[in-house]
Amino acid sequence: MLNEAAWRRDRRLVLVVEDDFLQREEIAEVLTRQGLRVLTADNGFAAMHQIRRSRPAVVVLDIHMPGLDGLQVVRLIHRLNYRPQLILMSGSTQHLARAHEEDFGVFAIVEKPILFPALTRFIREAMGEEINDDGRRTPYES
Repeated sequence: MLNEAAWRRDRRLVLVVEDDFLQREEIAEVLTRQGLRVLTADNGFAAMHQIRRSRPAVVVLDIHMPGLDGLQVVRLIHRLNYRPQLILMSGSTQHLARAHEEDFGVFAIVEKPILFPALTRFIREAMGEEINDDGRRTPYES
């Protein structure tokens, strides 16, 4: 059983799933600089492995990937007992429209190219942090 400090630390874990290496690394770097713990995966199969193994609080998931795509990953996550908050992303308006049409129960859907302040805000809100009007965050409450 995790003590409260370890539990809080785990609540700051984000999994970034993106098949494009440069985009994945850029997102991970920005989030790490924001004080978040970040894991990465380059495909849907690796994402499911990381989700089961590490139980991230938030999964930032590209919709269009070869093999197991982001929407298929969402469907698999819904079969688990554990459900992280999901933020879907895509550069394709067709994929974004499809994600909006289906009721996936995701926290947010963002368009690429990524606006990092918006993505960071979504992640922090998904983790339960309150964001003040001036952009400063209030830590989550127990």
